Amino acid sequence: MKRFLSATVAAVMLLTLVACSNEVRDEEVVSGDVTTEAIVTEATTSEEEITTVPEEATDDVSDMNASDDEETAEDESENESTITVLFEVTEMEATTMYATDPLNVREGPDALYEALGQLAVGDAVTVTGETSNGWYQIDYNGTTAYVSGDYLREEEVITEDEYTEAVESDDEYYFQTDEDYLILVNKTHLLPDDYKIETDYVQGSYEMEKTAAYYCKLMIEAAAADGINLKVLSAYRTVAYQQKLFDRNVQSRMDDDGMTYEEAYADTAVNIAPAGGSEHNAGLAVDIITENDWDTYTAFEDTEEFAWLQEHAAEYGFIMRYASGKEDITGFIYEPWHYRYVGVKYAADIQASGLCLEEYLESIGYTD
Repeated sequence: MKRFLSATVAAVMLLTLVACSNEVRDEEVVSGDVTTEAIVTEATTSEEEITTVPEEATDDVSDMNASDDEETAEDESENESTITVLFEVTEMEATTMYATDPLNVREGPDALYEALGQLAVGDAVTVTGETSNGWYQIDYNGTTAYVSGDYLREEEVITEDEYTEAVESDDEYYFQTDEDYLILVNKTHLLPDDYKIETDYVQGSYEMEKTAAYYCKLMIEAAAADGINLKVLSAYRTVAYQQKLFDRNVQSRMDDDGMTYEEAYADTAVNIAPAGGSEHNAGLAVDIITENDWDTYTAFEDTEEFAWLQEHAAEYGFIMRYASGKEDITGFIYEPWHYRYVGVKYAADIQASGLCLEEYLESIGYTD
């Protein structure tokens, strides 16, 4: 009997231990550590090996996803807010502006937006607003669209064909052909007394002969598109102003440096042409400097503006007129800032020749 009771007690104790052991396993299955391992396994096993995630673990995953969704929503909200500020549109009175270059019209104020069409050079658009990143809001075929503000301006843009036609229709104008712009103007070749031209604005209040002005503006705009800002320091001067400028410099040398009149005249003449002997009087010359530097001396040759002009000026009909090493021929000091319009037809050839204008004209048999 005692043996039977002992066996019974032992069996009960064994069953109790087994039950306790099972309870412990059940607790381990739903513990945080094991649940995490189960999720990782689910993500890395094949479809056949995927095990069921406990309900509690599923709730944890849902909570994490919900949290991620909330964070994503917050991030998207912040991004949307940033974009709204970046592309905020300031409404403005409807203004007609003109395209200076072929220009894409887009759905939004950035090159990433889809293009709706393209404006040609000279096309007019109605501008209704400006965005904070420099784009313009326009009315495009009855819908709101956007274009880069770098290629619109309020002054009407005339195409090259229209301009050539207008110039050629003026039979009495001084310049009639490309060859006419090879005119030689220097100390020994003064402008004729009947020399008269029409001028147009180039930059600010500076003017040039109308054809030279047209190409100079194109050149300045092309440089700006490349991130180069060309500053005009001097352009067209009347003969009367040239005389005052020359006389003032002669007097300054006499007063400040104690030179005689003859000495002061000769010293002035290598920097400033006499009245009627300046290319500025012809309206064909422009002095160009850096945007923030008024020093026009030889340091200009070390600037990115000079480098750009050396590569591109001839494309717009301009040459650097007074080269280093040519002083005895030109009669003027080296002026890397002084550019002369000779026409697109001849500028590249003159530049490639390495000759100054006097030498080039002699080589082609020029006679005035």
